Amino acid sequence: MSDWDGVVRAYERSFATMCAGTIERLLADTDGPRLLDVGCGTGELAARAVQAGRTVTAVDAEPDMVAAARDRVDEVLVAALPSLPFDDASHDAVVANFVINHVPDPRAAVAELARLVVPGGQVAMSIWPPGGAGWGPLVGEVLATAGAVPLASQHLPPELDFERTAEGLAGLADAAGLQPRTVTELEWQWRIGAEDLWAGIAGGVGVPGRTYQAQTPQVRAVIAEEFTRRTAALAGADGLLRFPSRAAYVVAEA
Repeated sequence: MSDWDGVVRAYERSFATMCAGTIERLLADTDGPRLLDVGCGTGELAARAVQAGRTVTAVDAEPDMVAAARDRVDEVLVAALPSLPFDDASHDAVVANFVINHVPDPRAAVAELARLVVPGGQVAMSIWPPGGAGWGPLVGEVLATAGAVPLASQHLPPELDFERTAEGLAGLADAAGLQPRTVTELEWQWRIGAEDLWAGIAGGVGVPGRTYQAQTPQVRAVIAEEFTRRTAALAGADGLLRFPSRAAYVVAEA
């Protein structure tokens, strides 16, 4: 098992269930039989689209994510924005669920999505806006209390970055020649067990997980203890944590 495979399993158990909060809307707002899922992760969205009778191609930059997605969907390729191995106008709709917030060149990435969709087809995208991840304050307080050393800045250079809002995402779509039709925020409640959330952090998922793994064993022990203490106080009667979640969301037409 590769290091990334371990991260994939940790992600599948934890933060993947949060990112699934937008899937129903993404599928409802796109039509046509040929759907491309860019940055498919472990394949939840693609699998639901297949179940709905659509022909789905999925891609992800990480081979271990692709391997996990292939357990659910047949056509999954290793590929990364902004260069995908498909012809112009080869798909009726393209979705990118929490992808554009991770790419090194967001403008080039959205331009590539625009290239791949047929005239009249949709490109549907979600990103995290500031404060959109309701679990962030809890984990941030845990790391701060434990004295964790932050990672180096994860921000893009100003000339490549964009405003992390629905309006900012719509601006990327407009610059790519698309016509934004829906520009809004989606809201849902993420429910997760403390052990599952901890699996994501301890497994190295995202900035919190990489921060945790970068600490000394002593600091990691304090993080684990503080996490356990705080989540025990926050869990509901059913043992689940509940976090408000928001996504900046854009559907644009080619």
